[in-house]
Amino acid sequence: MHNKAEITAVKISPYNFSDPQLWFSTCERTFALGVPKAITDTCTKFNYIVSNLPPEAAAILRDLIITPDETDPYGAIKAQLIQRTGESSQQEIRKLLTGEELGDKKPSEILMTMNRRASSHNVPKELMLELFLQ
Repeated sequence: MHNKAEITAVKISPYNFSDPQLWFSTCERTFALGVPKAITDTCTKFNYIVSNLPPEAAAILRDLIITPDETDPYGAIKAQLIQRTGESSQQEIRKLLTGEELGDKKPSEILMTMNRRASSHNVPKELMLELFLQ
């Protein structure tokens, strides 16, 4: 009986500069759906992430791509990509307090964006509602 090497292939969605944390969550769900088996190896995840980054994001992570972390390359690139391309806490709070233009967005979309920004800063729901109604 021959033992065939099983190759798992998944399709990663395009990188989302506006919400890197959401993009990684989507990638992790995609890794879990791998056929014939889920992708769990940190080096394999790292390689998928690197091969699916747009050139602008790859340039930001050049150091980690050229010299990957030896113990957890996926965890390291995930943490650094979120840190280097995501909004800082100050930027999130500033946008939360100044509000967003409605433009062509629905009010519910604005509220979801505000809730996402507020969730990592433990903003009380009453304050969120007050900010939203302004």
